[in-house]
Amino acid sequence: MQKVGVSCTKPPRPWFYLALALGLFLLPACGSQDTAEDQKSLPPPAVVVAPVLQKTVPIYSEYVARTEARETVEIRARVGGYLKKILFNEGSLVKAGQLLFVIDQRPYKAVLQDAQGQLAQARAALEKAEKDVDRLRPLVAADAAPAQDLDKAEADAQYSQASVVKAQAAIDQAELDLNFTEIRAPITGIIGKHEVTVGNLVTKDQTLLTTLSSWDPMRVVFSLSENDYLLLARRYEQETRGRSVDKSEAYFELIMADNSIYPFKGRLSFVDRALDPTTGTLNIYVNFPNPDRLLRPGLFGRIRVVLKEEPNALLVPQRAVQELQGVQTVLVVGPEDKVALHTVTLGPRYEDFFIIPEGVKAGELIVVEGLQKAIPGQKVTPREKPVSQEKPEGQEPGGQEKSADTKESGQPENKGK
Repeated sequence: MQKVGVSCTKPPRPWFYLALALGLFLLPACGSQDTAEDQKSLPPPAVVVAPVLQKTVPIYSEYVARTEARETVEIRARVGGYLKKILFNEGSLVKAGQLLFVIDQRPYKAVLQDAQGQLAQARAALEKAEKDVDRLRPLVAADAAPAQDLDKAEADAQYSQASVVKAQAAIDQAELDLNFTEIRAPITGIIGKHEVTVGNLVTKDQTLLTTLSSWDPMRVVFSLSENDYLLLARRYEQETRGRSVDKSEAYFELIMADNSIYPFKGRLSFVDRALDPTTGTLNIYVNFPNPDRLLRPGLFGRIRVVLKEEPNALLVPQRAVQELQGVQTVLVVGPEDKVALHTVTLGPRYEDFFIIPEGVKAGELIVVEGLQKAIPGQKVTPREKPVSQEKPEGQEPGGQEKSADTKESGQPENKGK
C-alpha cells in the first residue's frame, strides 16, 4: 500500500508583517507630500477685484402703481329712439366734437314742426289782441265803449304774449332734442367698443353707448406711507427753495410690467387731500406724457422716485456680496495680496451696487469674480477692471457669481489632483 505524503508550508516570519505595514503607512505619506509640493509650486489663483467707491448717490424707492385716464366719459343717449348710425371705429382716436352716433331724427323733426306751428298761431292771436286794444282805447276815452271791454282786450293781449313765449320755448326744446339725436365726442381721446349696435332701441339717459378716455397725458396713481411722504415733501421743498421752479418738475420713473423703463419722465400732478386712516397711506398722482399711446388705463407697474440723497456712500457691486445663514460677507484683498473675509451691513440698492454702511472702507479692493478661488488667509493674483453696470452672465440671485469651476453639487473641484 502506497503512503500519501503531506507537504506543510511554513508560516511567514514576523519581520515580513512588519515590513508590509511600514510600506502601507509610508505610501500615502509620500503621495501627500508630492501633492503639497505641487500646490506650492502653482501661482496664486487670479481673481477680478474692484475698489469700494465713495460718492453721493440718490436713494430710490419703488411703489406699486396703476394707470388711469385723467378724463373718462361714459357716453349715453340724451334722447330715446332707435340707433340709426355708428360713425367711428372701435378703439380709434377721436377728436372733440366728432360725430359718433345718430338716433332716428324723424320723430323729433315732427315735434319741431308742430312747435313752429304753435308759435305761428300764438303770434297771430297776439297780433289780433293788440289790434283790439288799439281800437278800443280811443273809444273808451270818448265814452263810446265800456272800460271793461278794454280791460278784456288788454288781458287777451297779455295771454297771447305768454303763448308766444311758451311756443318759442317748445321750439327751443324741440331743436335741442333734435340736436341730441347726433351724439358727438365731448373730449379728444381713445374710444371703446360699441355697447349697442345699429337698430337697437336707446333709452334716454340710461343706455350706455360707449366709453371715451383721454390719453395724453396719462395719470399714474400710487400710495406712499406717511414717513416716505414726509421725505419726499422735504426733498422737493429743498430743491425748489429760493427758485421760481414749479414743484411739478420733480420727475418720476415708471417701470412697466415687463420690467422695461417707460421712456418719458412723469411730473407731479397733485397729492391727495388726506391720509387714508385704514391703510396709513397717501395717494400721489403723476402725469406721464403718452404721445405714442403706449399707456392705457388700468395698466399696473411700479413708480420709482428719489426720496433722499446719501452723501459719501460706500458702494460695493452686488455680485461681490455673499450670504450664508443670514450673514452678508465680502472678500477683501489686503496687503501682500492676501484675502480677508469681512462681514458687512447692507443698505439700499443703487443701480447694480449695494450701499454698505459698515464693514468696508473706501478704496479697498473687493473680489467680484473668482469668489470660489479666493480663500481667506491665502494669496491671490488680483486683476482690476471697471465694474460693468450690467450683471454678468451666469450670476445667481443674490449677487453671487456661479463659477465655471463649481460642480453641480456646489463644491469646487480640487485643482491640485
